[in-house]
Amino acid sequence: MSAGHSEPRATAAGSREAGATEQLRSQSTRLIRETADALDAEHAVVCLSGGVDSATTAALAVEALGASAVTALIMPTDTTDERHVGDARSFADSLGVDHATVPLDPALDVFKRYVAPRIAADGDAVAAGNLAARLRMACAHLVADASDGMVVGTSNRTERLLGYFTKYGDDAADLHPLGEYDKTAVRALATALDVPPEIIARPPTAGFWPGQTDESDLGASYATLDSVLGALVGAGSNASPSPIDEATGVDRETVTRLLGRVRRTAHKRERPPSPSPHVVDASAGTTAGGDHSLVGGDRRAARIVANARDLVGSRVDAADAEGVVVDLGAGRESGAAAAIAVEALGAARVRGLHLPCHKAAGLDAPSPQSIADDLGIAADRVTIRPLVAELEAALPTRVTERAGATDLGEFVSRVRTACRYYVANADDRLVVGTTNRTDTLLGRVTRYGDAAADLRPLGDTYASELSAIGRQLGCSVVASGPADQCDYGRLSGVAPDDTRATPDDIPPELLDAILVRLVDRDLGIERTADAVDADREAVRWCAARHASSKRTRSRPPTTAGGDARRHFHELELKFDSAASGPQS
Repeated sequence: MSAGHSEPRATAAGSREAGATEQLRSQSTRLIRETADALDAEHAVVCLSGGVDSATTAALAVEALGASAVTALIMPTDTTDERHVGDARSFADSLGVDHATVPLDPALDVFKRYVAPRIAADGDAVAAGNLAARLRMACAHLVADASDGMVVGTSNRTERLLGYFTKYGDDAADLHPLGEYDKTAVRALATALDVPPEIIARPPTAGFWPGQTDESDLGASYATLDSVLGALVGAGSNASPSPIDEATGVDRETVTRLLGRVRRTAHKRERPPSPSPHVVDASAGTTAGGDHSLVGGDRRAARIVANARDLVGSRVDAADAEGVVVDLGAGRESGAAAAIAVEALGAARVRGLHLPCHKAAGLDAPSPQSIADDLGIAADRVTIRPLVAELEAALPTRVTERAGATDLGEFVSRVRTACRYYVANADDRLVVGTTNRTDTLLGRVTRYGDAAADLRPLGDTYASELSAIGRQLGCSVVASGPADQCDYGRLSGVAPDDTRATPDDIPPELLDAILVRLVDRDLGIERTADAVDADREAVRWCAARHASSKRTRSRPPTTAGGDARRHFHELELKFDSAASGPQS
């Protein structure tokens, strides 16, 4: 009799599992469509590796947008198994999507021969593997930018929770449709999407060296990993090994090790921290003389420096890092960020990098060498133009022909990120960002490029405050800059007519005064214009720039949602747009 009941129970369980898989499928395709609509993206780019995650992601993108709107990039290195490359091509053909194979070996060879010896001769296989992942990121975003598209990430929840991905590499996308699904769920979803069984059953690998597998690196099977992490998600972030080990039947040592890895890799899943709290006093209005200076002056600068110094010191200590790496090619922001790092750690633990490409003219002053000399820090300079040229040569010609000056400038910025992190990985250092609050709020930064860092000491500093920061630090190359001039246009490669350029009739200090009230205090366009005695159109320009650049500041959405923060001026802009539309 019991045998007679076993089949219906199995069928019911199978039906529930199938229903859950279909729900995941529906959620993912909806996220892809909604993100494409939100970004006004006409195209989706997916990096195909021959593994189950990327194949499932590509199939979902085709289901959501259609095969004609999806491009697959296959970017092997000399450590990539040829069977994986062949399977990726065959699967792309079966989906009917446009695909291109972009071999990274020529670019990696240029890097190893010309760039690495000058910046980090001791890089190992892990540093090289992370470099390749970040170069794939740079290429994928260039392809997406050149086609008004978006990059669809392939990471799953298991690997994200364990930090088993390359920061600003395979995680650097516009959305993650598998980001809330563990590996077990992804395999079930792959089966439902008719991903070939040989891809589903293949042992997952990051491909950093021949024979590498994820499970051997992580020290447990994906079934075990998913069991423990599923219990962790249910228990919350402060979960202890017990009762997770009791609930899952996994030994206490394995559970403890996995929970430790989740906590140690939290920085990979977070935004780069900035000093806090934000201390601008925006209550004062414009003086009769038209002074728009941020309230606080040198007192505020002292607080900024103290908070930033504490941030750098605490983060380096927590990571048990040898020191930090700072990009010296970003003008006064570089000088300020490096000076803060020197105050926190000492000059011996701060290393400067200058990675020119000659794609666009750099800043005239201060020069990278003058920053290094003023602070007494070690600095290395090497052109990355040969590396960029090899990558461009490997990409389809239609991509580089369609890419505009801004697209190529952002590509260079992302290649610099790959190089900076190679040094950080090789030297056991953290990357200090140089972006300020003004540029971030207006979208004058490159997502996963100059905005990519482990911490941002200037994240709460407005551009017009840099001179005061320099005086507080005793850094002549920062303090000597005119108080009424800021390093706008600091994003390498931005065309002169790029929409991110600031209108000439908005003085830098007025611009920052507008942003303080428009964003920090959320006053809206009209009240901000009244508060700072500014032209409404100037304020509206700032509001539009801030709203349109949200993509550069927000985390990639998953099926659990994205960043929900909205500002009043975003609603005003939508209302204005609707009101000015065609009248019936």
